[in-house]
Amino acid sequence: MPRLPLLPALALPLLLGACAIPTARSNIVVLTDNKSVVEPCTKLGEIDGASELHAVLILDKARDAALARLKTRAADMGGTHVLSSVADIKWKGPSTTGTVYKCGA
Repeated sequence: MPRLPLLPALALPLLLGACAIPTARSNIVVLTDNKSVVEPCTKLGEIDGASELHAVLILDKARDAALARLKTRAADMGGTHVLSSVADIKWKGPSTTGTVYKCGA
């Protein structure tokens, strides 16, 4: 019986750990790089959308992954909006940080 390489089996937990699983709460979080959008809102705190795999991902995929992690982490804090430079379509990194706000009632 042929032996399967261990590398893919060992890499799977790393890849899964780097994923941000969208939820109903995270899907409604708004990401923006426009400060005026969050001016009337309550600041909840700072978050980071970084991943250990960021350096090896293609830039577009790194941005998508950072956006997903920011939205998930903001939802976990009860936020509705994230102010972050990652929201800019021209984002080239390296910063993946954001400020979480709760807007509305």
